[in-house]
Amino acid sequence: MENKIQRSLGMFNMLGKLLYNKQAATVVNRYYDLKLRKLKSLIFVATTGRSGTLTLVDIFNQLENCVALHEPYPAMHDNILHAAVYGNESAVEEFYKIRKSVNIRREAIGKEYYLEANHLFIKTFIEYAVEDFGDKIKVLHLVRNPTNVANSIYALQDQPGTIEGNRWWLDYRAPTNLISIADALDNDLEFKHPYYKALWYWFETESRVAAWQKKLPNIPFIFFKTESFNDTAKLATLFKQLDIPVPDNFVKNVVNLRSHARSHQKKVPPLPDEQTQKMLHNFISFLKDNQISIPESSGEYL
Repeated sequence: MENKIQRSLGMFNMLGKLLYNKQAATVVNRYYDLKLRKLKSLIFVATTGRSGTLTLVDIFNQLENCVALHEPYPAMHDNILHAAVYGNESAVEEFYKIRKSVNIRREAIGKEYYLEANHLFIKTFIEYAVEDFGDKIKVLHLVRNPTNVANSIYALQDQPGTIEGNRWWLDYRAPTNLISIADALDNDLEFKHPYYKALWYWFETESRVAAWQKKLPNIPFIFFKTESFNDTAKLATLFKQLDIPVPDNFVKNVVNLRSHARSHQKKVPPLPDEQTQKMLHNFISFLKDNQISIPESSGEYL
């Protein structure tokens, strides 16, 4: 029996090596491309997370001609995120080409629209997805109030700097950060409070979205606020901006959809609104005093 198990494991490992290499991925992708003739666009969500992505996916999955996925495999987090933020782009690119690209195509087969709500998109694989799919890409820039995002992360106690936070969000000590203020977040009497690390994450992510929008002028970036899920007119406008026709009364039927907020996973109570507003203004003043650019999207909430 033991020998049979060892032989099976050996065959499994050999199969893995055959499947996960550039040559095999190229062949598989060409095959899948033949099945993607109906596909009109791939919509990737540029966001911080904790921003209503589950609700977004639930809404788009009501459309028969659309597949909408929340952080599908491979999510491009953990060691891939670490490689990206520490400058090992070759590892990220290889992983995208031999695994992520194949899975995107497989999931999109038979559909006209593919939507992936994955906050790792803007951190790890936007460049390779655009290179891969070209003008079929649209970016939905989903933004939630920075204090709400930061408070949600803070309540979960997985802010940047924790093991889980660095696996999923961003590492505030990484050398590729656009807002590089690790010393203040570690040592300043005010800013070493863990809430500020979550707030930094919002500003860092939004800065990355703005930078990529500037780098990719031919790719549409559609701005949408999480708060607008409650607004029938704005939700209808979103579908028009994405060039997705929807049935009559579709928006009215989905406008009140809500997904869970992970309340059961929160480890500490969120901070009071008055305190988080004060901390937001303190943080912005700090950035301005240090001549650090503030993303335009923050202006929506000041």
